[in-house]
Amino acid sequence: MIAHELGHFIIAKKSGITVEEFAVGFPPRIVSRVMDGVRYSLNLVPFGAYVKMLGEEDPTAPGSFASQPKRIRAAVLIAGSAMNFLVAVTAFSVAYATGWPDASAAPIEIGGVAAQSPAQSAGLQAGDVVRAVDGHDISAIPDFQREIQGHLGQPMELVVDRGSQPVTINVTPRSEWPEGQGALGVQLVRRAVPVPHGPIQSVGFGFHRTLDFIMVTLTAPVMVIRGEISPDLVRPIGIPGMTQVAAQAATAVIETGWWFPILLIVGGFSAGLAVVNMLPLPALDGGRLLFVAIEAVRGRRVRPEREAMIHLVGMAVLLSLMVIVSFNDLLVPLARIDWGLR
Repeated sequence: MIAHELGHFIIAKKSGITVEEFAVGFPPRIVSRVMDGVRYSLNLVPFGAYVKMLGEEDPTAPGSFASQPKRIRAAVLIAGSAMNFLVAVTAFSVAYATGWPDASAAPIEIGGVAAQSPAQSAGLQAGDVVRAVDGHDISAIPDFQREIQGHLGQPMELVVDRGSQPVTINVTPRSEWPEGQGALGVQLVRRAVPVPHGPIQSVGFGFHRTLDFIMVTLTAPVMVIRGEISPDLVRPIGIPGMTQVAAQAATAVIETGWWFPILLIVGGFSAGLAVVNMLPLPALDGGRLLFVAIEAVRGRRVRPEREAMIHLVGMAVLLSLMVIVSFNDLLVPLARIDWGLR
């Protein structure tokens, strides 16, 4: 939200609009200082931020937002979501640069051995890490699975790391096996590892990941109706839900030392906000932009008093929905997120 409001602030100032206040949080004020005619405030209620421009609904005031040409008003309104888009691209790009989860790069670690299986008979143990098959180095789980399928009923030599020592094991994958087991009778640890990417490649991936999040946000309702995804996966969340997600992400970062969870939610929330705030609903930037579009088509603007009343009603409805969603977050806490870092 700070980045979103900063977008409005920058374009408003560049356009000559009188900005009265830039605030982080909502009143009452904790600290406040006036610089170059703008009051910068840090407020007590730590939810969001806001920019207060002169005459947002009064076109008669010189230097006011409402007195600006349509293109300037549209640019100011779009700037918030544009800034969120840039934040999302930046967060995802840094996530790729510092290490994006890649399960295919994870070591081939034995997580469990089934009783009376070829793996148990051969002496494989949980914690063993497969390094070679028949003298050939191997590092990816899909490659190991292909080797097993290619040796059904035939012996294969494995070199595994057990602790700090290499151990050679001869095992013959069975051609038939009990339900729920495989040819060897082992359970592999499915764990992603951080794979860093180069700067240019990371920016490209970050840009495409942001577009992916935006497309999912736009198409999710249709996918739920079609039964393609569970409604629980696209459940709206309020401040309590966001706090739960942030807490889980912070815990994952502390446990793994890997910044991916925090960067993922920063990028995801920012991309989502960029889309939602452009919806043509009263009180949102998209709703205000709709009035600018109506003015362009009609050749005259909707009376400021009427527009202000519509946005006021829209804000009341949105706040009511936020209270309901937040109450639901408290009643039904979010499930624990699997960040893919196990």
